[in-house]
Amino acid sequence: MIPTLLVDELRNFIDDVVKNYWLETNKQDLNKPPQVVTGYLPPKKSAPDPDYPFVIVRLAEGTDNQEGATVTVKIIVGTYSEDAQNGWRDVASIIQRIWTELFKRRIIAKKYKVEYPMKFEMPEEQPFPEWVGIMTTNWTVAHPVLEEVAYE
Repeated sequence: MIPTLLVDELRNFIDDVVKNYWLETNKQDLNKPPQVVTGYLPPKKSAPDPDYPFVIVRLAEGTDNQEGATVTVKIIVGTYSEDAQNGWRDVASIIQRIWTELFKRRIIAKKYKVEYPMKFEMPEEQPFPEWVGIMTTNWTVAHPVLEEVAYE
């Protein structure tokens, strides 16, 4: 249960959750479901492709101790809306969809278990007309097991 594989499986899971959720983009008259990527958004090409909406699945940190190992994965959601009063709602809606589906199942790919607490935040400062929210999720993963070492 390698953390990088967890990130890949979580990306696939989230892509399935949001694939039918069409939103505005930063390109006029173009709506699309959020692109779901691991790590970071891809570099810009010469043509202005719409980055928004997006969901980034990013490995944040890990902890291993006697009781077991956990990793923290951040899920960063970005949307675009020129509605200054309600633009944030699309971010909140995507976070709610992901949150609901994760905790209905609690296990993805038959091996990664999401743990409580789950936390999300909507930063006070927003890069209007772009909107961002961050989910922080915690996962149980296997930790290395000490093998017997033969001493000669």
